[in-house]
Amino acid sequence: MLLKKWKWFDYLIICGLLSGLFINSFFLINYTSMVPVEVQWARDIKSSNGQFSILLSNVKMTNKKVKALLGVIEKKEPDLILMMEVDASWNKELKVLKNEYPYSQHTINEVAYGMVLFSKFPLKKVEVDYLTHKEVPSFESTVTLPNGKYISFHTLHPVPPTHFKDLPDNAGQQENALKKLGKRIEARKYPTVVAGDLNDVVWSYVDDLTETKNILYDVRVGRGFYNSFNAKNFLTRWPLDHVFVTEEFQLKKLERLPKIGSDHFPIYAELVLKNSNVTKNTN
Repeated sequence: MLLKKWKWFDYLIICGLLSGLFINSFFLINYTSMVPVEVQWARDIKSSNGQFSILLSNVKMTNKKVKALLGVIEKKEPDLILMMEVDASWNKELKVLKNEYPYSQHTINEVAYGMVLFSKFPLKKVEVDYLTHKEVPSFESTVTLPNGKYISFHTLHPVPPTHFKDLPDNAGQQENALKKLGKRIEARKYPTVVAGDLNDVVWSYVDDLTETKNILYDVRVGRGFYNSFNAKNFLTRWPLDHVFVTEEFQLKKLERLPKIGSDHFPIYAELVLKNSNVTKNTN
């Protein structure tokens, strides 16, 4: 800037760079403390019966460091554990969790989209869905909390918009898994939590992806990025693993956990169901 006489295209380039910074800041500022949170902090909790924790982790099927994940689980003691990319080998190793987590759903395959859910709380109902691909499962679970109230817990791992030779993909296709999920959430019966590796960043507008409007709220907004991918590359990281909730929830804690050998960091969240909302269904 000081040693060179600027030409007209230098100014054009600078204007373009500044415009890019402004446009990106417009999206990214939502994941800083400069904006209000979407999901309010849980304060002055009088009872823990409506409180629960979730740990979600894309374990990466080729990752063999099972003990690293088990160590994280032992330390955090989550109430619900969602694991993605679980194959038969991983599923066998995870059986040690059965005593602590008596309720579970295992849908295993060898094409990187196996899914396992462990729960300390009774699972009144678990429906396994295949929203867009016959080898890509998602779960719709009804969880009974200690206070007797029910919540709906949707867990999914949509395929990325990239071509793969041997794996399911959405190359050249419109994303429909999240839209199908959105229709179910609009007709929800209970307070709802959505979690998983969505293969998309949070500033892609979940309202547009699910075709819902002001129903799902992002626990990251106003708090931080909590970049979960790529755990193997410090310079290129962005948030792919998400937790969204409906208006009946507050957030007590949100953390990105240490590496477990996968290309994803685990994400941990503690949620509180507002006591004034939905009571247990006695039908």
